[in-house]
Amino acid sequence: MKHTTLFATLGASFCVLAALSCSGGGGGGTGVTASSSVSSGAITGFGSVILNGKEYDTQNSSFMVDGQSGSQTDLKVGMVVTVNGSLSSTGTRSAATITQDDVVEGQIQSVGADRIVVLGQTVLIDNGTVFDNNIAPPNIGGLAIGNLVEVNGFVTGKGVIRAALIERKNQPATCEVKGIVENHNSGAQTFTIGASNVGGGLNVNYSGAAFSDMPDQAGNAWNDLLVEVKGSPCTQAPQLLVATKVEPEGINVANADEVEVEGAITLFTSSANFTVNGVPVVTNASTSFEGGVAGDLALGVEVEVEGSLTNGVLTAKEVSFRDNVKIEGDAATVTSGGATPNLTVSGLPGITVFVNAQTDFKGGISDLGQLVAGEHVRVRGRPTGTNTVIAAEVERLSANTRVILEGAVQSVGNPNVTVLGVLIDTSTFSDGKFEGPDEAAIGRTAFFTTVKVGTLVKAQGDWDGVSVVWSEIEIEGEDD
Repeated sequence: MKHTTLFATLGASFCVLAALSCSGGGGGGTGVTASSSVSSGAITGFGSVILNGKEYDTQNSSFMVDGQSGSQTDLKVGMVVTVNGSLSSTGTRSAATITQDDVVEGQIQSVGADRIVVLGQTVLIDNGTVFDNNIAPPNIGGLAIGNLVEVNGFVTGKGVIRAALIERKNQPATCEVKGIVENHNSGAQTFTIGASNVGGGLNVNYSGAAFSDMPDQAGNAWNDLLVEVKGSPCTQAPQLLVATKVEPEGINVANADEVEVEGAITLFTSSANFTVNGVPVVTNASTSFEGGVAGDLALGVEVEVEGSLTNGVLTAKEVSFRDNVKIEGDAATVTSGGATPNLTVSGLPGITVFVNAQTDFKGGISDLGQLVAGEHVRVRGRPTGTNTVIAAEVERLSANTRVILEGAVQSVGNPNVTVLGVLIDTSTFSDGKFEGPDEAAIGRTAFFTTVKVGTLVKAQGDWDGVSVVWSEIEIEGEDD
């Protein structure tokens, strides 16, 4: 399973999720042609290797951080950046510009167990959120009402943000927020961001703002658009934000040969036509899907899209689902209260599944408090550590001994495969129990020749009351 840009969970050896490296191969030589490349994502670490083996030379790059000219040393883990660069015919990537952009900056209105409210937006915090060293202690306990913070992260719904990095800031002249427009009134020149959100939402007046990059404002034409708003005041009390600038959110590039964008689907028409982080996406018969199928696409689903950009529309070559972990089994423990509600699954030692405000509950339950240890469950989510998962969906099922574990391979060596810290011993499997991406049997030799760290696999077995007896394994997707 490939993990490229926005939101991807990557190792610390990666430099910038977006497609840049801290050091890199040289540019193209004489006679070498180049195509354009754009990528956007959260920084996950610094080193000479970057995601998917895609290395960008940054020796001649320019940097914009917090709207100011900067350098690579100004970048921090968790910052969201967009890289504009080139890909040579020899495979060398070079970054021309690297631009950082936060998702909300303002004063904290409230602090909860796993969230804060800033400018009326609910900012979700999980164990993948990075706290800057100017916050002590470096967790939600280091934040208080009235603190001015800058959050790098991603809009995942109306009035909902998932935080990648939180920093304390000094009072700026203007604050800013990204979100989905609701209740647009072109006559009054007002709209709201997150009106139906529990954070209370934000009322915006843009009568004195610059908005020339926005589409025609007639009627309520801006509704459901993802925008960035700058204005004041930044105070924590819910009040009107007087905008100085309103602009559509996106990658600000109309055409590119290679584009990678990952994030939540913020506008959904169909599986062939949707928007990810302000970028319109179309799929076609040639689009491949990894970690899911076209029917899994829906509003709020987090995906990674790779393809080419023409006139501002991304034609998807590949769509990968970020929620690429699937677990099924009996709930071993259920902790419904406290700051970190979670569950564990019998036979999958070490894996902890956390839930948050974005988790969808099915099967007759609306929260973990209605789930009992011993009941059979299915979980879909994303990894946030070696053996931790944030659940996008928890579903209670009928009783069954079946156990399923799907995720990216962490280590592999015949006969063993490790996923989310769980060792799957295939030594008793016959050749027919090893399947390829098309669910056809490929045999042990082909399986272990193909599978490597990062490959998405699904293992199935049965819980016998003491341990899982694994019986088959298949390849769901591969790195390339």
